[in-house]
Amino acid sequence: MLGAVRVYLSGPMGAGKSTVAGLVAGQLDTRALDLDARVAELAGRSIPEIFSERGEAAFRALEKEALEALPADVGVVALGGGTVVDDETRQMLLRAGILVTLTAAPEVLAARVGAGRGRPLLGEHPQRDLERIIEGRAAAYAEAHAVIDTSALEPEEIAAEVVAARNLSPIVVPLGLRTYRVEVGRGARHRLGIRAKEHAAGDAILVFDGDDDRPWPQEAVRDLTRAAKPPIEVKLVGDEAHKNVASVERIWDSALDAEVDRRSIVIGLGGGVIGDLSGFAASTLLRGVALGQVPTTLLAMVDSSVGGKTGFNRPRGKNLVGTFYQPKFVLCDVETLSTLPNEERIAGLAEAVKSAWLDSEESVAMLERDAAGLLEGDADATIRAVRMSVSLKSRIVHEDEQESGRRMLLNLGHTVGHGLEASSGYRGIRHGEGVALGMIASMRVAAALGRGRLEETERLTRLLGRLGLPTDLDQRLNSRALEFIGSDKKRRGDRIHFVIPRFPGQTEIAILGLDELRDALGRF
Repeated sequence: MLGAVRVYLSGPMGAGKSTVAGLVAGQLDTRALDLDARVAELAGRSIPEIFSERGEAAFRALEKEALEALPADVGVVALGGGTVVDDETRQMLLRAGILVTLTAAPEVLAARVGAGRGRPLLGEHPQRDLERIIEGRAAAYAEAHAVIDTSALEPEEIAAEVVAARNLSPIVVPLGLRTYRVEVGRGARHRLGIRAKEHAAGDAILVFDGDDDRPWPQEAVRDLTRAAKPPIEVKLVGDEAHKNVASVERIWDSALDAEVDRRSIVIGLGGGVIGDLSGFAASTLLRGVALGQVPTTLLAMVDSSVGGKTGFNRPRGKNLVGTFYQPKFVLCDVETLSTLPNEERIAGLAEAVKSAWLDSEESVAMLERDAAGLLEGDADATIRAVRMSVSLKSRIVHEDEQESGRRMLLNLGHTVGHGLEASSGYRGIRHGEGVALGMIASMRVAAALGRGRLEETERLTRLLGRLGLPTDLDQRLNSRALEFIGSDKKRRGDRIHFVIPRFPGQTEIAILGLDELRDALGRF
């Protein structure tokens, strides 16, 4: 399924990148290339000569040129130790293939490089210099599909781990030292025990909803028990009506009664409500413990489990109290959708449509091609939709983690959608259904403002209808729903940040007066 995905090996000097690159290439039946050697070849100078004659900045520019012109038959690239320090280059590599950081303890690296001859960045004290280099690059090295400590591993073992990471192909949410990975596919849930143990040395607090016909909580308890010890179980009602502080208190009190410490981890297993409540509880419990997300609804997989938004509802509206708090891992297993009611799964497709419209023409066209399969719950089509949505959100969160700018685009359809949800008491309409209708409302506002075309409104409406989502906005929009828009958390006084969709991949944020928005909606 991965085809000819290129592998990039990053990390400090002495980590074994060149040696491991050759071994990985052998396993994948492809060719390896050492980027430093390629740069030297293109420049007609050795690396020390380039540094001496032209400086590090010129060397980094040559690295970029070499990366942009890699031979097509190269499947594994051993990068220079500082290649990924440049953010633009690093993000390009994360999108272009699988980026793996190889690292080791400074004393191990120092022993491997010896006196450091031919290493322009090393002086008389290689270990001290390596410690400084690693500290300065730590955030960049963390932004990778996998980080492998090579200190106690043989090259063949390192190569095997690299190939495993390549085959797993997680989606990276690159946030420096807080970087985490989203694993999407069949069977991903079974890695819960391993991931929890990797990120927390204390107790696991497993928060899940109470549907007895779903086997996922029992499986999670088993996997966590095998990896460490039985988790603390917190069973909640996972609907919007119970997305309140009382549910958060149940998580807090269950954990505190068990005398957990700050080495613990809260794991949300369920839909978006469970994920939001678990995230808020983790962000505040003992002033912050680790968080893991195992979404079991399509809506949570494509949206709420990624990005770090947490919170709960208040009488004045949805998600008005919360925090930004990133998880340590997210496991999206499409097999868990098998017990989800069909209408709930379909409702989650609205967020995938939102992501596709924000992303590109190619993503919208993909959903149009996959519409029949998505409606029926085809696993491969669903995996494609989830990966597209998570990849988009990853890029946006990297640029704007706390929604001060571009991340507001992810609210496409949500202003009106939340109003429809709140006006029904969170019982008459599902979140995804509200978002679907909210996107149509947004198209209508765009048209009223002269910023949208009828053809795009019709295309979006047609796609939503093919996916089984509601399109009857006129029958559902009422004055009470419009009242709740005034309580939206994106409001600033009597004005609101409103997402205006245009062409796929071309969406903007407008600041509209509340009366202007209501008038635009009322014209239709």
